[in-house]
Amino acid sequence: MTTAKTKKLALSYEGSVKHVWEASDEPESLWFEFSDDYSVFDWGKMPDKIDHKGRALTLIGAFFFEQLKSPEFWASLPASEHLKKFDAEFLRARFNNSVFSGSQGLTKNGLRTHFKSLSDEEGNALTLEQASKHAGRILMHVERAEIFRPELANVFHQPIFFYPPQSQTQGTRLIPLEVVFRFGMPAGSSLEQRLATIKDYGKTLGFVKEPRPNEWFDFPVLEFFTKLEPKDRFLSVQEAALLSGLTASEFNKMTELALDVALALHEIFARAGIELWDGKVELLASKTSADTCEIVLADSVGPDELRLLFDGQQLSKEMIRQFYRGSEWEKTLKKAQQIAFERGTTAWKEICIRELESTPPPLSAEFKESTCKLYCVLANALIDPAPFDNHPDLPTFGKQVKALSGSKTK
Repeated sequence: MTTAKTKKLALSYEGSVKHVWEASDEPESLWFEFSDDYSVFDWGKMPDKIDHKGRALTLIGAFFFEQLKSPEFWASLPASEHLKKFDAEFLRARFNNSVFSGSQGLTKNGLRTHFKSLSDEEGNALTLEQASKHAGRILMHVERAEIFRPELANVFHQPIFFYPPQSQTQGTRLIPLEVVFRFGMPAGSSLEQRLATIKDYGKTLGFVKEPRPNEWFDFPVLEFFTKLEPKDRFLSVQEAALLSGLTASEFNKMTELALDVALALHEIFARAGIELWDGKVELLASKTSADTCEIVLADSVGPDELRLLFDGQQLSKEMIRQFYRGSEWEKTLKKAQQIAFERGTTAWKEICIRELESTPPPLSAEFKESTCKLYCVLANALIDPAPFDNHPDLPTFGKQVKALSGSKTK
């Protein structure tokens, strides 16, 4: 933990759901402040705020980072009863891999993450328990990483992103990928469409038979999407490898770590009685020499990056997506994206607002009330002692969500 020290933090970047702060006397660090705003379908800030969301995400993220840095946690994972639903040979290969159990593996060193500590608004370090009780704002103190953004050019009448060379970059940088893991294919999963439209895609993922909706896979699979483009773009493994800027061995290590993290998160949620069906991780490459590159877990881990179910009910941002899915705004949004593609531009949001005159409607009052409880209920289900008072327990909240399952925006 960093030594408590009052700092003058300056705002470095203000995003749709996260503010990033920095301190002149600690250039290797950043401080994340998660807001109560939310975003769906890559729109950016939506019209509502979700009470306590930012605070809950900060605590949940710190909880997972602390769990995953523990070698003892990783050493206990092969004995998990919750993972026995998956293929035994797949698990054996994961647990015997040097990334998991080698001399420099997870069972010996834990997982390296960019997380340093929680802090108050002046940069003073807080433990998870202290942060849970802290009356003011809480931030996440993290390791800074360089971000090499792609350049957009219009080629052959379409927008093309050109990524700068990164393979020889020293220091710590963001790998410009979203690595998505999937344990199954619940309702709303985009995987179902790819399996139906991309020839032999199931075989590419390692499936012997076509997977069925709402059933667990025999093993988790990975998919790749862009991270630094206005709209997440699906990538083949070949494209992902090229964009990553990693060598073959580094890319292989990244995929092994992503699978290990997926299994670890599945275990932690299962202990709380929650089903983890899919999610995404963001990773850094920390290169100290031409031969040494460490893969680092970054951003945060929580219900905005994961698809969680309890008793068949959504317990993540997918709950909010379902509210908007099928709405007139979503239909217009898709039309705007098609128009933008035909024009060779990425300005689909501007087209939606200015030309098609459509913006997202607010959540209904009843749905917003339930959504405001979501993040706090999850934090209480995972963290002991529970950080939020006067919230229902998980079974009670699950029943409340079930009652709202038919609620949709008009």
